Amino acid sequence: MICHTPTHVGSGSDLGIVDLPIQRERHTKFPKFEGSSVKGAIREAFERRVSSQEFASADAPGTMIHRLFGYDEGSLTDSQKKGLKKHFKNKKGEEQTSFAGALGFSDARMLLFPVKSMKGVFAWITCFRALKQFEKDMQLSNKGFHFKGLNEDYLKEDRQQTYLFSPNSPLLVKDKVILEEFTFKVANELNGTVQVVEKEGESPVDFPHWLAQHLFDGDGSYWCDKLKTDIVVLPDDDFTDFVNQSTEVITRTKIDNNTGTVAKGALFTEEYLPSDSIMYTLVLTSDEFREEPKNDDSLNPIKQDKVYEFFNQNLPDVVQIGGNATLGKGIVRTKLLNL
Repeated sequence: MICHTPTHVGSGSDLGIVDLPIQRERHTKFPKFEGSSVKGAIREAFERRVSSQEFASADAPGTMIHRLFGYDEGSLTDSQKKGLKKHFKNKKGEEQTSFAGALGFSDARMLLFPVKSMKGVFAWITCFRALKQFEKDMQLSNKGFHFKGLNEDYLKEDRQQTYLFSPNSPLLVKDKVILEEFTFKVANELNGTVQVVEKEGESPVDFPHWLAQHLFDGDGSYWCDKLKTDIVVLPDDDFTDFVNQSTEVITRTKIDNNTGTVAKGALFTEEYLPSDSIMYTLVLTSDEFREEPKNDDSLNPIKQDKVYEFFNQNLPDVVQIGGNATLGKGIVRTKLLNL
């Protein structure tokens, strides 16, 4: 999930400096999108993309959304509810509208975070822990997936060095990179050595090139080429500082129409994940959790492969997630990785 505009997936009000902070992992303080936020945003995108009120059959797009994401009749008229409910009956012919959806979503985790750079405009930063977490999560869907050359012995016990994947990165100022007001000396040992192996026995691929191929289809565009050269691997503690202190904090207010001044109590601050942030989530599929009449094959529960097929065919390239949609916030590009 690539943020095209600043994104605010909020955690409610807070007693800290920022009134409305973004969601974060409790133990790492890394930004995240709750799985419920991801699922809700994608479901809404599906409902806008397909004929969400077409319930002519059990396989109609509108019916399929309820079968896969979970039944929800909240915005339907009485006639639409009636047209939908006829497809949700058990073996006894009774209405069965309480069941879990066949699609699930994990929390979206942070992979690459954009930070202002003295050269190259900005860099994407990550850290050892974020990469190892990404590796572990990918192994849930592909046991053969692993990073070659990225391990604790290789990165020293203290893990306090900074690495670049490309020796010719435009971020370099001699042997250093300057991010915000901080200077990091780059260790050269990592150049070209961290590779991705998708399946055992296959040839490894350099990580930035692998990621550029999956996110931008290796199209040679500006963003594709930048991803190959401008990823910086920071020590875990430095990465943690950046993702906590280099987010966008916006001060918002409301003007009283009668006085032309700030309305009383209407001044607040809001935190955003910057545009160009790259997150990832796992899409979980299962057989449909419903018991349906067996005298009609079209109404038998959907199998896992069909659940995935519907999701893959209808996933929009762009979704809106989080708050302030009317301000253009939370526009996110999606890319499905088939590992």
